[in-house]
Amino acid sequence: MAGGGEAQAPTSSLSLEKQFEDFRVQLQESGSLRERIRAMAMEIESTTRLMYASLLLVHQSRPTPELLEKAKAQIGVLKELYNRLAEVLRECDGQYYRYHGDWRSETQTVVSLLAFMHWLETGSLLMHSEAEEKLGCIFFALFLLL
Repeated sequence: MAGGGEAQAPTSSLSLEKQFEDFRVQLQESGSLRERIRAMAMEIESTTRLMYASLLLVHQSRPTPELLEKAKAQIGVLKELYNRLAEVLRECDGQYYRYHGDWRSETQTVVSLLAFMHWLETGSLLMHSEAEEKLGCIFFALFLLL
């Protein structure tokens, strides 16, 4: 009996090592993906700060159209960043909510700024569909359906 147990130990040990190796690879891939998402979130935050700096001047009675133009210039940059973020998110098949905390607050800030800009421009509230259109973020709804 002792001989039979010894023969199984190396096989069991190899199986256990394989499991840990697979787990290590998964952790590395997850960490790499998270780093890429965080890098995109930092770029979004940087662009948002530029918009915010332009819009702060509205409190100093500066001409609103001029301020809005400066802030609107960043919307194209944000749209590109969200498209790049969408490409990265497609790599985390079925794990959208695992990573959404890494960029959620930046998106909330962006939408708040868009809503403020829209209100300054039109005097009305920004609709969800309008925010999606401005940012090209229709992919989020489609991504959730996949």
